[in-house]
Amino acid sequence: MAALVEHPELKRLIRADDWTGLAVGTYPRLLDAIARGDATERAELARFFVVEARVIHDIYTQWLRDTRRYLLDKGLADAALAEEEARVAALAVAGRPAIVADRDAAWSEVEALGQNVADGGDAALALQLKESWRHLHDAQVDHISGLFDVVIRRFGEPALGEMYEGWVIGDWFAKRYQRFDVSRFSWEEAFPLIVYLTFESMHGHLAGPGRLGDVTFESFDDRVVFTFAPCGSGGRTVVGEPLDGTPPRMEPPYRFKALEGAHPFSWNTPGVCTYCAHCCVLTEKLPIEHFGYPIRVVDPPLYPNDGNAVCRWTVYRSPELVPASVYERLGLRKPPPGAPLGSAGQAQRAVQEDGAR
Repeated sequence: MAALVEHPELKRLIRADDWTGLAVGTYPRLLDAIARGDATERAELARFFVVEARVIHDIYTQWLRDTRRYLLDKGLADAALAEEEARVAALAVAGRPAIVADRDAAWSEVEALGQNVADGGDAALALQLKESWRHLHDAQVDHISGLFDVVIRRFGEPALGEMYEGWVIGDWFAKRYQRFDVSRFSWEEAFPLIVYLTFESMHGHLAGPGRLGDVTFESFDDRVVFTFAPCGSGGRTVVGEPLDGTPPRMEPPYRFKALEGAHPFSWNTPGVCTYCAHCCVLTEKLPIEHFGYPIRVVDPPLYPNDGNAVCRWTVYRSPELVPASVYERLGLRKPPPGAPLGSAGQAQRAVQEDGAR
């Protein structure tokens, strides 16, 4: 059976596995193909590992650009930004292979290693591929988190929400999340895509113990619950990275602050890291405001913690099944039973509310 199939909505290849198969990261699947001597599957999975990584790399490229733009638009002088970024970049690459300091060169190395594994590489080369991507990925997360830290230190915690919605996340939501609007697509179409992308994103982030890309999930009648221990981005930020022997990024030498206040862009919960807050904005706050329901419900890891903090994402099998408490923790209200949902439903409710006033 082919390892990959074409997805009609994404218009690209995706993993052909069922959910149980998708719970295994692409890297362990690649090792299995190498061990079995399956050259076709080895080549497909090596190239797809790079595809999953490329999705994340491109996102981080945009986030870095737009976070810099936000800081400049807020009035931070060019020289001050350069000084702050030099400090953050040095922290992000410390202790990593020297090539990571050059993002473009490091990414080219990941691509080249992926092709070399596809062409006949062994398990040792596959490990080199995985580790090259892990170091680049983690350095980018630390770099971005360091700039987010500059945002809140220079302009206050509420500025983080402003940055996400107006500079970093807003356009991304508008372009990518329309496929989850029930005014355009049925939830029966959207639900399996959300589930698949949840698995795929955590393959790319190298989630799970040992950073293999593995995901734990449980399927219930009303929802599917995913657990990342940790996710490779925000989760690693708040618990540290055992593979590198580095601490949570709130501790020396990083000293990136966790949010101390209660904000609607971070579940009104103190202790959320600045990186994790984007999940609140992207998958809950903006979808509720635009569609009337969240796409995913996220329970993030918090700092401080005992080193075992995990992140949980819940995808409900119908928007109507999302509990009212999910809305209320953001200071919002769940639409009443029978209310129209989706962007068209939001517009209709707005007209009705205006008429009532």
